[in-house]
Amino acid sequence: MALTPKFDMRSIDKILKGATDDLNNSIIRVLRYVGEKAVNEARTNGNYLDHTANLRNSIGYVIVIDGKVIDQNFTYSSRGAESKDDGVKIGKNLALEIARQQKEIALIVVAGMKYALYVESTGKNVLTSAEQLANIQVPSLLNQLRR
Repeated sequence: MALTPKFDMRSIDKILKGATDDLNNSIIRVLRYVGEKAVNEARTNGNYLDHTANLRNSIGYVIVIDGKVIDQNFTYSSRGAESKDDGVKIGKNLALEIARQQKEIALIVVAGMKYALYVESTGKNVLTSAEQLANIQVPSLLNQLRR
């Protein structure tokens, strides 16, 4: 007597897709939470003098899956002296350029101004504390998802 399945492969595919979507949504929620914390950390605790506010305004994040941006946060957080540059636009463009190269789920936090690395190299905090926060928080929160 042969066994006859009472299901079809479409049902299994639907269940697996639902589980994958649930997991992706949970990961995105974690990355969004950490992205907000990291950006807040960088904007509020950057210990440098920002004359034009371009550097602080260029700080933001994107969450990307397979090169497609799922969420982002770039806002005008500070006002400074008049400048021809737009920190928010520059930061967002850099993040989107990096995002296009990602082949999986990623949180990308940037300070988009070209001189951000120079400011960091003088011992000032632009993204260092935000990176440290993210490096601790993301693995910890993702481990909690496994439970």
